[in-house]
Amino acid sequence: MGLFDRLRGLFGGSDETASTGDESVGPAAGYDDADVTPGEMSDPEGRGRSGVNVAREGAKSGSHGSHWDTVVEGDDAVMQAIMGAVESGTATEGRQVDDEIVVGYRGGTGALSTMAIASEAGEIWSGYPTAEGITHEVTVSELIPWANGAEAQLSGTLGDATVSFFTTNFWEHEDDYFGGDCEVELAALAYDLNPAETETLTDDEGNEFSTEGMAGFVPFEGGDVDDYIFQTTVETVTEVDFGGQPLYRMRVPLFRGDDGTEYQVMLYAAERLCGDFEPEKGDDVEGVFWLQGRVH
Repeated sequence: MGLFDRLRGLFGGSDETASTGDESVGPAAGYDDADVTPGEMSDPEGRGRSGVNVAREGAKSGSHGSHWDTVVEGDDAVMQAIMGAVESGTATEGRQVDDEIVVGYRGGTGALSTMAIASEAGEIWSGYPTAEGITHEVTVSELIPWANGAEAQLSGTLGDATVSFFTTNFWEHEDDYFGGDCEVELAALAYDLNPAETETLTDDEGNEFSTEGMAGFVPFEGGDVDDYIFQTTVETVTEVDFGGQPLYRMRVPLFRGDDGTEYQVMLYAAERLCGDFEPEKGDDVEGVFWLQGRVH
């Protein structure tokens, strides 16, 4: 059994959920059945607020239901964040998507903020949390557009690893902006965070090794392409706020390359999702996160 097969076992994973203790990780981020805010804002004129986007036939339906669970709790808090961004956030220059001009509104000035995407006429297309991260060069090889034409995921290589992430500023640029070598500011938002127990494992060749200080990530089989199981070590930790909810902001290695290069990322975890666990510098931690990136 390989290292990350064993790591999946630590989570008790299945195709639907992954157990990390007394509770299970929620619905797959980006799936059509992810929780969304109900009511009049849920699907205005066929474009989901944070639910299913169906404007482009044949394109991927995307959602942000469980992405919001990483930072706030409850539909009211989601709606407040999105409407607050539109009403009082900083507007960016609009761009034409299909036959409409869309504008982005960034609400908040801290490490975590809200991005709301709306038409010039005021129709809200989408909204999601966005976080400050750490910039790396990623060679982008695949673009996965969402049905509303304003959002997408990207896949490519970071060092010697394959990585997929939701791009937080896709709507700002033409499609050809997101290809080849790109400077990407990566951040990870945790669905949950737990202390990682040190174990001694045996690889396929019979060699024993300890999981202490391990840093790596693998796709979460119950999730979308940008959802990952991970283990890492906390290098720094501070507390930040999003909509009155406290979160831990941690600098951690995402993984270490074959040549020893350490690729770091900013990891955010809401205190309410950590239970009694309070991460500190030097702690080995594990969990499941959503990976996002802003392409510069």
